[in-house]
Amino acid sequence: MDSQALGRYVLPTMEDLPRRIPRLIAAVLCTPDGFNICSLGVDEKQVGKLAALSGSLLAVGDATLAELNPATGAHAMDLLTLKAGGFQVLGVKVHKPGGHLILMGAASDTTLGVMIVGMQHVASAIERLFNGG
Repeated sequence: MDSQALGRYVLPTMEDLPRRIPRLIAAVLCTPDGFNICSLGVDEKQVGKLAALSGSLLAVGDATLAELNPATGAHAMDLLTLKAGGFQVLGVKVHKPGGHLILMGAASDTTLGVMIVGMQHVASAIERLFNGG
């Protein structure tokens, strides 16, 4: 499946994010190497940069975790959060056969718990799409 077809395939599931996360500003589903699959609330000028940054953030998180706790392995991170005042960014791995994708979302004035639950729900739904369910 090409990337445009894949984006159309996951878009209905991604569109559940604004219903689950109040004040969602943007969301990006991308490959670990920063290739955009699908996005919400992101203009054409931002999408490539945000996909690349999303992949980089989780890679840096993986490396930090591996350095601090080598027993977990270099790819153990499943979730990463960033917070600046009332603005939060959350990234989660979306597991699929043969690897993973990254779902990154940003919201203002939304609690971390609501973001985690909403993002993990949508990530799980995307995983089910890849596993035929």
